Amino acid sequence: MKLIKSITAVTLAILLLFAVNYAYTNSDSSTSESSSIIDTVVFPHDEVVDVNIEIDEDAYAEMNANAMSEEIVMANITYNGNTFNNVGIRPKGNSSLRDVFQSDSDRYSFKIDFNYYIDEQNFYGITKLNLNNLFSDPSMMAEYLGYEMLDELDAVSSRTTYVNLSLNGEPFGLYLAVEQVNEEYLLDNFDNDSGDLYKPEGVGANLAYISDDGTDYTGLVPENAGEYDNEKIAELIKTIEDGGDLDSILNVDSLLKYLAVSTMTVHLDSYQGGMFHNYYLYNNDGIFEWISWDLNMIFNGFPGGSITDEEAAQFLIDEPVKGSMESYPLIEAIFENESYVEKYHEYLTTLSEGYLDADNLSAKVLSVYDMIKSYVKADPTSFYTYDEFENGLFQEDGTQYGILSFAEKRVENVAQQLSGEIPSTNNGEGNVGSSTVGGMKEQKATGDTQQIPADGVTEQALPDDVAGQALPDGATGRVPPDGVTGRVPPDGATGQAPPDDATGQALPDDATGQALPDGVTGQVPTDDTAEDISTDSSTEMDSTDIIVLLVLTGILLAMGLYLKRKH
Repeated sequence: MKLIKSITAVTLAILLLFAVNYAYTNSDSSTSESSSIIDTVVFPHDEVVDVNIEIDEDAYAEMNANAMSEEIVMANITYNGNTFNNVGIRPKGNSSLRDVFQSDSDRYSFKIDFNYYIDEQNFYGITKLNLNNLFSDPSMMAEYLGYEMLDELDAVSSRTTYVNLSLNGEPFGLYLAVEQVNEEYLLDNFDNDSGDLYKPEGVGANLAYISDDGTDYTGLVPENAGEYDNEKIAELIKTIEDGGDLDSILNVDSLLKYLAVSTMTVHLDSYQGGMFHNYYLYNNDGIFEWISWDLNMIFNGFPGGSITDEEAAQFLIDEPVKGSMESYPLIEAIFENESYVEKYHEYLTTLSEGYLDADNLSAKVLSVYDMIKSYVKADPTSFYTYDEFENGLFQEDGTQYGILSFAEKRVENVAQQLSGEIPSTNNGEGNVGSSTVGGMKEQKATGDTQQIPADGVTEQALPDDVAGQALPDGATGRVPPDGVTGRVPPDGATGQAPPDDATGQALPDDATGQALPDGVTGQVPTDDTAEDISTDSSTEMDSTDIIVLLVLTGILLAMGLYLKRKH
C-alpha cells in the first residue's frame, strides 16, 4: 500500500511539473510569436508598407496650425492592411519641428498613439509608433542603416520599416516607421517595465555632477513615473564624478555599443556632439541601460556639426567628442578604463570588418536603393531631388561624400588610428583644432544648434561600379538643399517637414476628440497580412507531450481504482 501511495505521489508531482513547464513554455512561445508577428506585420524591415491616415480636414488644419504645441487630434490609420479607428496623431520633433513650422511645408514627423482615445487599443502590443520624415538625409537611408549597425553589435535598438504614406488617400511621401521606446519596448527587451525611463534633455543631460539631490537634474525626468526622487540618477552621476565602479550602476556594454556606432558614423546630433540628447536611460533593476535614439543624422549629417565630410572621416576615435573631453564626463570616464577602451575598440573593428566592409555595405545600400527608389522618385513632398538622393549614396569626390564613399574613407582612417599609425587622441582637447588628425575647426562643446550647410559642393561623376554592381543611370552631381532649415518642397509638392530630434514625447492630456470622415470604421483587419498569420506550432502540445500526459493520467486513474477496491 505504501508503495502504491508513493507511486501515486510521484506521478502527481510529475504531472504538476509537466503542467508548470507547459505553462512557462507556452508563455515564452506566445511572447516569441507576438514578436514574430510584429516583425512581419508592423516592422517588416525589408519591405515598404502602405500606410494611409484618414483625418478630418479641419482637424488636420488645426493640428498644423498648432504644430509647435504638438497638439494631438483624432484620425484613423490603415497600416499594412490593418485599420484602426480613433487613434491619436500629432507632429513631433524639436528643431526640426520648428523648421517645418516656419516653412511652407507640412511634412512633419508624426507620432501615432493607438490607445489615446480607445483604452487598450494596440497593434499586436504596439501602442505607439513614430513616422519619421527623413529630414536632413538626402540618402533616405541613414537612420535605417544606423539601427542595423546597432543590431550588428547585438545592441538593444528600435525596429524600423519604410512607409509609403498617404493622407486621406493622396500620396504624401516616403517615411520611416520607428519603434517607440516605451513600456512595451522595455518588456520586450528587458522582461520588465518597472524601472524609470529617462529621455535626457536639458539640465543634467550631460551627466555632469551638480549635487547629490536628484531633483536638481531637471533635464532627467522619468517618462513613465509620476512622483520621483531621481535618487538612482544622482547615484549614477556621482559614480561618474568620483571615478567609481561604473559596472555597479551602468550596463557599460550598452554604452560602448552606442559609442562605437556613433563614433564610426560621426553622429554629432548626440551626447558626444555637445547636444547631450538623443538617448534613453532605463533603470533596469538598479543598473542603467543606454538606448540609442534618433539616428537620421549619422554619417556626419548634423548641420550644426560644422565639419566637412573630409574632416569627419578623420574624427578621433579615442577622444570622440566635439570640444574638450572634460565637457563629457561619461565619455571621459570610459576612456580612463583600459578594459572599456579595449572592448570599444573591438566593436569598432567588428563594424569596420563586418557591416561597414566595402563589399557588404555596397550590397546593402544597393539592395535598399532598389527597394525604395521608385518611392523616392514619386515622393511629392521630399526635401531632396532624385539626383540628390542618388548622390547622397554614391558620390565619391568633392567636399561632401555619399554614404559609400564616407564609410570607405572612415573605415580606412579608423584602422590607422587603431593600429597607432596615426594619433587617436589630442591631449584631451577632442576634435577642436587644426592640430587634430581630422584638422577640425575649433568648436565649443556646448552644441550649436544652428544648421550650416556644407561648403561648396560641385557636381561629381559617380563611380562606374559599386561592389561589382551597375549604378543607376543619370546619377549626376549633388547639390545640397539650401539652408536645410524650413526648406520649401519642389513645385507642386504638398507639405513637408524635417525630423531633427524625433523624440518620443508624452501626448497631451487635454487633447479633445475630432470629427472623423464619414464611413470610417475602426480596428478591422482589411488584409490577410496580419489576420492569417498562422500560429507557431511551438505554442501547442506536440504528439509526444500528449502521449506522456495520457500515460501519466492513466497511471493515476489505475492507482485510484486500485486504492478504491482495497478499501
